[in-house]
Amino acid sequence: MKSVAVAVLSLALATPVFTVPVPADAQVMVGRGAARGAAPRRPALTPREENRLIEAEDAVWELEDQIAEIEAAESPTPEQQAQLPELRERLERETAVVERLTAKRDRRS
Repeated sequence: MKSVAVAVLSLALATPVFTVPVPADAQVMVGRGAARGAAPRRPALTPREENRLIEAEDAVWELEDQIAEIEAAESPTPEQQAQLPELRERLERETAVVERLTAKRDRRS
């Protein structure tokens, strides 16, 4: 009889403990880590877009300087006068690129 009691006791102690989580525990476990259903954040701009933004910003500064120099000249040459519409048009295009990429970057970050 003693050996049966020892065998049952050793079997009971060797059995792993199984627990079933109650709904409250399950809710806590689900809440760990990132929020459910949230898509991973994509980078604001691709490297190519970042480079294009930098190039457009540089172009805007250069074009603004060129336009300011021509407008500041006391007597601009006819060639300089002819360049102004083209410079302003390029400035508008580059400014549009800067605004578009900046808005995209700000929207995603």
